[in-house]
Amino acid sequence: MDCRNARARMRKQRIKENGGSHTKREWEQLLADSPACAECGRNWSEIPPRPDKRYRYTWTKGHKIPVYHGGMDGISNIQAECYQCNFKKNAGPLKP
Repeated sequence: MDCRNARARMRKQRIKENGGSHTKREWEQLLADSPACAECGRNWSEIPPRPDKRYRYTWTKGHKIPVYHGGMDGISNIQAECYQCNFKKNAGPLKP
């Protein structure tokens, strides 16, 4: 669990350094305007449920330019993606 916590702290620091932010309302509006995954184009109803039952939705927040590569956390850099597309993205090996 320490590794996961360290990664979360590192990501939070990157988001702070990169700047930008968005509100829950902005995200909800973006999601309402997105009938399908921005990456694969499948409608939300076409995507199989997530394997982990703790998660009710098939959509996730995805960054157009990854935070790891300097992308901001502003709404202009956020898109609605299915969990399958978002989870197969790889920003590269973590920097210390």
